[in-house]
Amino acid sequence: MSTIEDHNPPSSGSISKKRRRQTSEVWNHFDSLPDGKRATCKYCSKSLCATSKMGTSHLKRHIETCKKLQGDTSQTPFIGSEKEEEANEQVEEVQEELAAESAAVDSMETTDQIEATVEGNLNVDILLLSSYILMNFQLYNKALDEYFDVASLREYDRIVNMTFASENEAFHFFNEYAKREGFSVRRSSTKKDRLQNTIKFREFCCSRQGLREKKYLEMPDRKRPATPISRCDCPVKLCIKLDPKTNRWWVQNFINDHNHDLTAPDCTPFLRSHCSINESQKCEISSMKASGIRNCQILEYAALCSGGYENRGFQEKNLYNYTLGHEQSTMLADDADSVLRYFKEREESDPDFFLKYDTKDGCLNRLFWADGQSVVDYAYFGDLVIFDSTYKLNRYNMVVVPFLGCNHHRSTIIFACGIVSCENNETYRWLLEAFLQAMYQKHPESVLTDGDHAMGKAIKSVFKGTAHRICSWHMDRNAQKYIHDPAVLQKFKELLSGICSREEFEKKWISFAQIVSQRVLSRQWLKRTYKCRESWAAAFVNKKMFLGMSSTQRSEGLNADLHSHIKSKMSLGMAVQKFERRLTHKRTKEAELDCKSFQKEPVLQTHCPDLEKSAAINYTPRVFRIVRDEIKMAAGLVVNETLSSSMPLRYIVVQIEKAESQYIVHCSIVEDNVEKLACSCAKLETAKLPCRHIFAVLIHMKATCIPRCCIRDRWTKYVKSGFPSDRKGGAFKVSSYLMRYHELNKIARLIHSEVAKSPEGYLRKMKSLKEEMQQYNDNHKHAEKCKVKQEYEDGVQASPRIANPKPVVTKGAPKKNKTTYERIKSAIESSRKNKCRHCGHRGHNRQTCKLLRQVSILVC
Repeated sequence: MSTIEDHNPPSSGSISKKRRRQTSEVWNHFDSLPDGKRATCKYCSKSLCATSKMGTSHLKRHIETCKKLQGDTSQTPFIGSEKEEEANEQVEEVQEELAAESAAVDSMETTDQIEATVEGNLNVDILLLSSYILMNFQLYNKALDEYFDVASLREYDRIVNMTFASENEAFHFFNEYAKREGFSVRRSSTKKDRLQNTIKFREFCCSRQGLREKKYLEMPDRKRPATPISRCDCPVKLCIKLDPKTNRWWVQNFINDHNHDLTAPDCTPFLRSHCSINESQKCEISSMKASGIRNCQILEYAALCSGGYENRGFQEKNLYNYTLGHEQSTMLADDADSVLRYFKEREESDPDFFLKYDTKDGCLNRLFWADGQSVVDYAYFGDLVIFDSTYKLNRYNMVVVPFLGCNHHRSTIIFACGIVSCENNETYRWLLEAFLQAMYQKHPESVLTDGDHAMGKAIKSVFKGTAHRICSWHMDRNAQKYIHDPAVLQKFKELLSGICSREEFEKKWISFAQIVSQRVLSRQWLKRTYKCRESWAAAFVNKKMFLGMSSTQRSEGLNADLHSHIKSKMSLGMAVQKFERRLTHKRTKEAELDCKSFQKEPVLQTHCPDLEKSAAINYTPRVFRIVRDEIKMAAGLVVNETLSSSMPLRYIVVQIEKAESQYIVHCSIVEDNVEKLACSCAKLETAKLPCRHIFAVLIHMKATCIPRCCIRDRWTKYVKSGFPSDRKGGAFKVSSYLMRYHELNKIARLIHSEVAKSPEGYLRKMKSLKEEMQQYNDNHKHAEKCKVKQEYEDGVQASPRIANPKPVVTKGAPKKNKTTYERIKSAIESSRKNKCRHCGHRGHNRQTCKLLRQVSILVC
């Protein structure tokens, strides 16, 4: 261990006499401390490091600072310089020459002599004047340099005497210092205690410290452009060492002399060590990303809240790296097992929650779930189920199959959801059986699907007695693949949507098949299409209950919404949470529409205000507009004849302009009350809404309200008033850390919004917050940082019970075989080669033909 006595100049001639004299002068201004490591300054009584590794440079600067602060202008041997002495001598010479000139001018007697002297010595005076100005300018610059030297010496002295409670605290201090100066820092070498295996020495350096190795500069086989060089061997560093007695870090060495230009203040935020996302920003970013906010919008919001891009603390690259890393952290090794644990927690909180899953070879193969609110919704609106599938909503390429319906606002509602690895008859049977089990074996009245054959076969076997309809849009697109003639395609559309009897359909189909069956592919398509005609032709499905729907547009709209929020590389757990949030979003829209339906009343517009008012009281606004249009159209109808010979009564309703189209309305009246109404158009049975023909009969009967038999509960405002709705579900269930953060932040925002209205309140609050922050930092120096985790990530086990699903290949064109691809490619290349007009072979022309050359040689 070195002491102050160890720094006395040696007697050997290895060090010059001037150096030994200056070193001896340094130690005269310090008193040694008992520990031998530090010494006390005689001017300011501060203790400084006095070991042999530090040298005497920082002691010299400290003494110079103390003397300048105390006004001592005496020259010290280790501070004076030869340049300053030369400048002082030049100034003294100029002053002597000016004094001599002034004395010569005073001794002259006449003006002529003075003018002659001035003209003779004009050049000398100009040179002397310029030299005088130059000397004064140098003195001024010297004074400025001394002022800034004093400030830098104060800063240097303050840093050298600092101690830190931890290594991170030292790094944060040095990073803030670098931000003010205009450079970036990084962690460098360390030294460990061999016995305790702990770090006892740490070096922080400038990010431009060191040089790039030559092997990375001289790469002859380089494929990518070389990265620009950022290292210039900058010597700036801050070395700290741990004192085992006090358990604090003290500065062992500090060098702040850069060999490069510093960065301007407006460019400093782009340096690497000054681009970081703190814990509070991570919470905000996680919440905004979960809400579907894009990264560019998060950057603008952060810049707006912090007062500019230079104050937000992170840049675009940091944000993208954090969001990507956060998404990858959710892709756990036990992804499937964590999702099942999340659903089992939902089962504990929701007694009506239903979960069913299946495994194959130890991996998750099928998954189905439905919460309690979905079961309640199905009890009210389960007469129609839209069954469709979508792809690539998770990293395993599993198929997502949502079960959809239509609520009383004619909006899409979700009953359940399934995730499967394959699409076959067995899988769809398993899904439909799970759906019936979750809905207490209640079968829907009708099902609307796309044209998948396996799906249709499973519906017939599980949903017995349920009407099945294939989407008309899918049928139209499928027909376009085989029918290219617009006139023939128009005939198929008439068969698809034209209302006629079944006998008429059979006749039209025979004539249509004779035209299309000329191609082999069309014959096969004709057989498949005709075999399932009862699921798509309007002649067979127009009398069945489909609520006026003929396509799976609602399902396609939900699929587009899911694709915009769920990415193909997301984990299974993240995809489930995103789906839950979209489910909650649709339920929130339903609550908003419920509120508007009870708080607002429509303006009456028709010629039958009593019927219109009755419809406004019972129906939701969206359905009311449809019913009002029917009431308006009833004005163009007239009841021609009433057949009352038997019960029920029959009314013949015709249109004024087209008397040939007649509709028969049956009416049953019991004790002057209408008990039943039915029209031949069957809209009341298929769409569950009264048609214009029924309204024409009600107007003829001078009814003041819509009969109860014509109002279906599924379209009324009060359909769900019997049970309270739980629309939140598990979409907004977050970790306890995030929940505490949001609760504190919500209260703090209310307080800060009031305090920020006055400058005095702002200053007072800022002072109290800084004091509280300082107290918090002092009490939590060694506390570990909380990590933001999703709720389903808690309690992850080392060995998962169920393995993750195996990535599957979805439907589509198969990959090309390599050998076949090469064969086709070689055939194409050979066809592109030139063909010789002499021999007929490819690969050469007539000029290079070998056979032609042989013939010419023989002729010669």
